[in-house]
Amino acid sequence: MSAARPIQDAPVKGIQATFVRVLPDAVSARGLSAAPVWDALGLKVDEAPEHTRVPVAALCRAIEVACRLTGDPLVLMQAAQAVRPLHLGSLGYALMSSPLGEDGLLMYERFQTLLCDELLARHRVAKGLIEVRHEAVDTPLPRDARFWWLLLGARLGFARWVSGRDLVPVRIDIPAPRPSQADAFDRFIGSAVRYDTPDCRELMPADWLAWLNPNADPAMHALMQARTAQQLASQPQGDALLMRARIVLSERMGQGLDLSLEAVSQALHADASDQAPTTPRQLQKRVSDQGLSFKDLIEEVRRERALRLLRDTSQAIGEIAQACGYTEVSPFHRAVRRWTGLTPAQVRQQALTQAPAATEHP
Repeated sequence: MSAARPIQDAPVKGIQATFVRVLPDAVSARGLSAAPVWDALGLKVDEAPEHTRVPVAALCRAIEVACRLTGDPLVLMQAAQAVRPLHLGSLGYALMSSPLGEDGLLMYERFQTLLCDELLARHRVAKGLIEVRHEAVDTPLPRDARFWWLLLGARLGFARWVSGRDLVPVRIDIPAPRPSQADAFDRFIGSAVRYDTPDCRELMPADWLAWLNPNADPAMHALMQARTAQQLASQPQGDALLMRARIVLSERMGQGLDLSLEAVSQALHADASDQAPTTPRQLQKRVSDQGLSFKDLIEEVRRERALRLLRDTSQAIGEIAQACGYTEVSPFHRAVRRWTGLTPAQVRQQALTQAPAATEHP
């Protein structure tokens, strides 16, 4: 057991306020008072400082308020399509001026913690497809489909605007129940949308990586990339590195791969090949700065992964045990009981009984 960490005020995690303001702005554009939406976001009306973060939970509440005020889920698509570089700061302008689709995707993943440090997106290319998976860092994935409508809709809407193309994904997976009137989002996406999935994923044609950006501007791109790098460098990097390490650990755990300090450090470097290598010593120091050992970190990730799969999926318990690195079910049972005082089946049942009933949203 590691020593208890001292209690200290932690910085607020969430999504950059300059981005989330597209939601109250969309309500205002309909001639309605958006004050209740600003209040749900925890922001003053018409004030969204660049360095202010809005927790994902607060954004979910604001989405509920916006849909209730307008009586129309299309307000979320309207907000998503309104995202422009100014909502993303210098990163937005760097993305807008990047030469290729692949450059923009890699840049977004490198600097994404400037925009959101509660969720991280990572991609891989296989069998002619780009697969982007969105992972929560310290909390469960949001179970509100409308949150994903706004987030994924904004990503797609911005890509369409930058490229000047009517980009249509192959498939979208949303880890939440399908709400009423979901056809509006289906039409916006233009392809299959699956709900109640274990993870949030976007599947896109791999040839998107090679499209030429009609807005490419090498001088602006170099300037804005440098400014974005400076912003990232000015922020504490321990949290960002640990977030990436948690996601790498979770992925490798699910694939049955090596979870050693050396293997994870190498994987972190492979995911960010344009940055300086992450050495095992650097990763160990970041972990130690949080009052943890690397073994503690693996245990935390294993616990988070196991409980999320038990609560949010219908996978068999044996499959979940294997996906969390256990070769047999009995040690998995003991671990879950140690973490929660309950059996895996009881954890799942508790989640089912505590889940709010599905509601019909306008």
